Amino acid sequence: MSDPLFPAPKHTTPEQKPPKPAVPKEVNIAFAVWVLSALVSAVLQAIDADVFVQQFVQQSVGRPEAQLPPSTIKTMFYFALGVVALLMVLFAWRMRAGRNWARILLTVLAVFGLLTQASAVGMTSVIGLVSVVITATGLVFMFMPPSNEYFRQFRKLPPR
Repeated sequence: MSDPLFPAPKHTTPEQKPPKPAVPKEVNIAFAVWVLSALVSAVLQAIDADVFVQQFVQQSVGRPEAQLPPSTIKTMFYFALGVVALLMVLFAWRMRAGRNWARILLTVLAVFGLLTQASAVGMTSVIGLVSVVITATGLVFMFMPPSNEYFRQFRKLPPR
């Protein structure tokens, strides 16, 4: 019987926590693919930084508030690339840790990326095709039956 002034804790104590399930190889492969995707995407975008700078300068002609030196534009572009790559790695890390929200977010980003790739570049370039294959591989491995079971197990764990 518990004391009404001092009720028993509602959550398990650290000693009572069930062990975390082992990460299946499919989730590890998806994690590796997403990290690879983030790095490859950042590198490929960095290689084309001059194209981005030229387009930005062309679009800002006649708008004095948008006039920036090309070096500043390139620096901001590299910074944004780094932030996006780190966010992708963070989401992949959380997905590997069993967070379903991260898996859903990666799926939404992948679908958006695939649609953008298809509409902007198409499937004519080898780099575009490799990017699509990498993204599709990450999606497939995230939703294979062992991966689904892994994410299901985390729903049964008590909140932290």
